[in-house]
Amino acid sequence: MTMVARLTALLLLIAITLPARGEQGQGVWGTAPPATTGPATVIYGASVPGTLVLPPPPPMTTAPVPIGPVVTYRPLVPVVPMPAQYYVGQGLLGQPKLYVPAQPVRNFLRYLSP
Repeated sequence: MTMVARLTALLLLIAITLPARGEQGQGVWGTAPPATTGPATVIYGASVPGTLVLPPPPPMTTAPVPIGPVVTYRPLVPVVPMPAQYYVGQGLLGQPKLYVPAQPVRNFLRYLSP
């Protein structure tokens, strides 16, 4: 039961301090006189339009300067494109193989090899 009491006290404290701290905006809250039929109507007060004040933009800077040396890496094996006449196919077990036109014996041995 103490947990429910603590939660109720916390919610009550939040409900009391929010309007006092101005978290609800600049409107004035009020209720209309009780109507004989239907629920009570909430009337909002007129709020004063404010001007938006933004901080000045940050100063323009130049391009960043690298801190350390710029290192470029080279591959261990040179990357060269596959020649245009070669074509990729499947071997006997479904693995990819690179075949060369006009070399039927070599292509057949490639097809059989794993």
